[in-house]
Amino acid sequence: MPSILFINRVYPPDSGATGRVLQHAARGFVKAGWDVTVLATAGSREAVGEELSEGIRVVRVGILFSKKNLVARALGYALMIPGLLLKALLLPRHDVVVTKTDPPMLAVVGPVIQWVKGSRLIHWAQDLYPEVAEECGVLPKGRPLANILRSLSTWSLRSHDLTLAVGRCMADRLLVRGIPPGSIRVVPNAGIEGWIMPACRGRSDFREAHGISDEFVIMYSGNMGRAHDFATIIEAARQLQEQGERKILFLFVGEGPKEITLRDTVTRLDLRNIRFLPSQSSSNLSESLGMGDLHLVTIKKGMCGLVVPSKFYGVMAAGRPTIFVGSSESEVARVILENRIGDVIASGASKELAASILRYRDHPERVDEEGNRARESGLHWDFLPILLHEAEQISPRKR
Repeated sequence: MPSILFINRVYPPDSGATGRVLQHAARGFVKAGWDVTVLATAGSREAVGEELSEGIRVVRVGILFSKKNLVARALGYALMIPGLLLKALLLPRHDVVVTKTDPPMLAVVGPVIQWVKGSRLIHWAQDLYPEVAEECGVLPKGRPLANILRSLSTWSLRSHDLTLAVGRCMADRLLVRGIPPGSIRVVPNAGIEGWIMPACRGRSDFREAHGISDEFVIMYSGNMGRAHDFATIIEAARQLQEQGERKILFLFVGEGPKEITLRDTVTRLDLRNIRFLPSQSSSNLSESLGMGDLHLVTIKKGMCGLVVPSKFYGVMAAGRPTIFVGSSESEVARVILENRIGDVIASGASKELAASILRYRDHPERVDEEGNRARESGLHWDFLPILLHEAEQISPRKR
């Protein structure tokens, strides 16, 4: 029986998108006959130690980690990497080892594990570091520390048998880094949205429970992080309020490091067409996403290829069109344009965003048509068969 070890900071029931994606992968490998181990950290709801869940051996290590501020977060990440590496070396040998990018720079543990145990390596890149940290202002761009981390990351990725990119735009970035084309595969984070079902647009019990009636709802659902462009949305909302558009509501659902700043900005500008709701549980996700007539997905300038927002695939499953605010070269933008399931607006083009929203509001048949097409397109996407195939190809014990 071939064996595989996945390493990532989070794994359910701990919250985090990378953990949910990993769980889908782990379950699929068990069904395919693999011996599966997941190495993660113990969050607030998990204990240090081992457990067997759904045929998956879950091993958790205790690492002090706080999101209180950037310094505490950076220190926690720095401590995680040697902690996870030490535990991985103490575990039995696995044929294939898969690292993700939570914590950042986790890929550097792969070559050490390979050197000690001879495992084959896959790095499943969800983000590219240190470039993300540079673009978010966490690290000074092009300075010695960032360059050292970039060189270390590139060396590590070149040592892997495969690097998985979650979008074509990310694959392009990897090529620029000097990663061999033959070791790069594009594997979008699609396929974990099976429980999300389309909800009818318009009035619903879920809407009424949150005090929303017949407004045309433009929803941003998910992490309010540093990689996302909120300035364009805020300005578009301000313009629409100034124009007297009273039946349009921008609804932010979720949390994140930019939430407080966003709330303060909305209060300061007295934007009465913007509301906030807390994150919704997965059991409510169909109803929550269904509250939106139209969804927003964004990335800031300079972030194209460094991150690919996975929330987009949930919107597709919910049967809603998406306006993407960001580079037209981003994977999300390409999928929208190729499948005709939304609109693409450049960062900073708030006037164009406002105009696009009004066009959707005034043409409900377009909303329904593109939403149905999004749902139909998303049903055929699942990263699992690709990941299984690639792991089987490099495993020293092909079945």
